[in-house]
Amino acid sequence: MKIKKLNVLFALIVITATILSACSSPVVDVSVRLKWLHQVQFAGNYVAVQEGYYKDEGLNVKIEPINFDEINTTIELVASGKNDFGITSAEQIIVARSKGVPVRAVAVIFRTSPLVLISIDDIVINKPEDLIGKNVGIYQGQSSLTYTTMMQNAGIDLSQITTGLPTSFNTLECLTSFDVCSGYATDGVVEIESKGHTPHVIWPNEYGVPFYADVIFTTDDYIAKHPDVVAGFVQATLKGWQTAIENPTLATDDTLVFDPKLDRDFQVTSMKASIPLLDTGNVQIGLMEENIWQTMHDILLSNQEISNSLDINSLYTNEFVQ
Repeated sequence: MKIKKLNVLFALIVITATILSACSSPVVDVSVRLKWLHQVQFAGNYVAVQEGYYKDEGLNVKIEPINFDEINTTIELVASGKNDFGITSAEQIIVARSKGVPVRAVAVIFRTSPLVLISIDDIVINKPEDLIGKNVGIYQGQSSLTYTTMMQNAGIDLSQITTGLPTSFNTLECLTSFDVCSGYATDGVVEIESKGHTPHVIWPNEYGVPFYADVIFTTDDYIAKHPDVVAGFVQATLKGWQTAIENPTLATDDTLVFDPKLDRDFQVTSMKASIPLLDTGNVQIGLMEENIWQTMHDILLSNQEISNSLDINSLYTNEFVQ
């Protein structure tokens, strides 16, 4: 009699385990392609991996840095399905969409762009007018577009300024050849201060160039087919960023797991410099604003970076942030 009861109990345990196993959601493998190499610029993703936030959403996330031997861009890799998600600059989403590539931003990371104009020590700049008569080093692409738009908005004739193309991406090296250089507040300014120099900065976003720097994006097709995965990925990533903002040291340590060769002190300082650009204090982290997308779109259109007007709502969605 006892044996029969034990057999029945065992059978119930097996059946229950089978049912629970069948009901549990399988882990989904997804990949995200970065716009650059591993660094705290992407700390939210690293924190989400290391602290288990992706796992809690049923996701196994592979983070892939840019591959300089790969001819395809981050957008092309996501559009082709090689990666499920990507991180790129917002204007690249607009340009891609104008060419018929069906990519869409699902959250913003850097609400304020770290791209700035920098000088050091005795060459003091505080506003666009201070660039008149200066020799300014401007990189092609976003740097050039941002600089040109800022100066146009300030009503300054560009012929009053000498511009050139820097031969080095290192801000301090650039400043040996130019009075002012375009660079990033999150690394160029940090390095300048670490070397004992006094940086002076002009922020283009204060002069009508409010570009979102980094956004999370995927394709329209992936959103339609896997809305739960998109929601889980976005929520876990934003949770990772919230943790990174609250604990820059933890964020740096989680970043170093992906590249132990990084300078820890520099990355910690860079992470701290990023915080006010990630969390501006007046809008929920990750949430995108229509007027910002409209402004970016109009700047690209007026500078002939895109040839036709686009439906702003086709460029982004906040449904996974909210």
